[in-house]
Parts: sequence; C-alpha cells; structure tokens
Amino acid sequence: MRKVLRRLSWFFCILMLSMSLVGCTSNGSEKASKTVSQGSQTEKKVIKIACISTVNPIVGWLQEGMAPLGYEVQTVMFDANQLPATALKDGDVDGLITNHLPWIKTFNKENNCDLQMPQPYTYYARTAVYSAKHKSVDAIPQNASIAVPGDPSNMDRSLLTLKDMGLINLGEKTRNFYTILDIKDNPKNIKIIETEITQTIRSINDVDAVITGGLRVKLAGFDPNAFIFDDITSKDYPIGLVVGAKDMNAQWVKDAMNVTQSNEFKEKFNKHFNGTYVLYSY
Repeated sequence: MRKVLRRLSWFFCILMLSMSLVGCTSNGSEKASKTVSQGSQTEKKVIKIACISTVNPIVGWLQEGMAPLGYEVQTVMFDANQLPATALKDGDVDGLITNHLPWIKTFNKENNCDLQMPQPYTYYARTAVYSAKHKSVDAIPQNASIAVPGDPSNMDRSLLTLKDMGLINLGEKTRNFYTILDIKDNPKNIKIIETEITQTIRSINDVDAVITGGLRVKLAGFDPNAFIFDDITSKDYPIGLVVGAKDMNAQWVKDAMNVTQSNEFKEKFNKHFNGTYVLYSY
C-alpha cells in the first residue's frame, strides 16, 4: 500500500512539474509574440508624403524606389505652399517635399514645432527674375511693379535679389529676415507686390517683372532660361524630405535618403526638370 501511495505521489509531482513547464513555455511564447508584434509596429511601412503639384514627380520616384523595400508611399497633394508643413506639424502626414530649409526653420519658430530636413539634401530650385515686358534689368522703368513671394524667407531672398540688381538698397538687418520696411533707398520707386509663392508667376503679364522659380515659369508656358537676372544664392535654399524630429533616425527615413541618392532617381530627376531644379552634389 505504501508503495502504491509513493508511486501516486511521484506521479502527481511529475504531472505538476510538467504543467508548470508548459505554462512557462506558453508565457514565454506570448511574451516573445508580443515583442515581435511591438517591434513590427515600430517599422513603419505605409508612408504619407505631402507635396504640391510641382514636386509631385519627385514623390512618385520616391514611391517607386521605396516599393521594393516593402514600403507603400502615399502622395498627399496640397494646393498651397504652407499646407504640407501644417499637415506634418499636426501629424496628418509623415513627411513633405515642398519647402526649402530657411522656410522650414521660419515655420518652426512661428508654429512652435520641430520639423527637420535630414541630409543629404536632394536639390535646390533655380530662382530668377523674369519679365514679359522687358529684356534687361536696365529696361525696368520708373514706378515699375515687381511681384515676389510674400512669406518671410522668400521676401528676404527677393529683397536681396533686388539689391543685387541695383534697384534698391537695404538698411542693416535687425531681424532674421529683411522686410519691405528695411528698404533704405528705392530710386526707381519700385512697387513690390506680395503674392503667395505658387501664384507669383501668374502675375507676369500684369507687372513689370516677377521673382520666382524656373520650374513654375516652365509650367506656365514660359522659357525658364529667358530670365533677366539669375539668383546665384539658390544653393543656400536646399530642398528635400522634411520630417518631424522624432523620425530623424527612423529606418524609413534612412531608406528614403538612400533612394534619393540612387542613380535611377537622379537620372529621372535630371531628365524631367532639365536644370530648373538642380540636384545637390556632395
């Protein structure tokens, strides 16, 4: 009888130990499963990129280059220059390709946010002075009107261009950007017309000249190489993928940077934009 009881006791001990081990294995598997699940959530695969129509092809090439890496890049189109940045700030998109770096820095200050442009930068846009009425800077008459983008960073750039053209003189810069109030001398009494950057070229037949990007000129049906003054500071205004600070080290951002530096991307870019946008070289 004692032997029977002893055997039953050993049987129950072994049974309890087996159940315990099964439970540990199950819990371990659940934890491992949760870790894998949580890890996969951090690897973002659906990417929303905001842009405006002029740079939509760039997002398309990024989409093509990211697809083999397992990403789905979705284009979110806007019709005004500031809207993509607002959408990124609000978390409605993951990135944007539209605005140059000084513009983004100004947007950050004005909106208390931290949008960043990871390097390598992708390109810069040629900006120049165009006119449908005059063939040279010297031909611009007294009391002429010149349309320029009205946002702070591009207004600053336009005023410096007008200074380089010899049309105005500026006082000492006391703020981050020059404004119309900083014009010290204006011998020809040039009237500066502030416009939204995407609309500047539409004023070309109504004013004496416009300061705008070469691509916008091309899309409006004008020759982008027929400028009366070229802005040599264009390289100081790099453009590329802009993301929130939290995503600066994200894998999808690193992969996107690699795509924009690929030969395939560069070939498509140069063929399409033909010098109106210029790739950065490092």
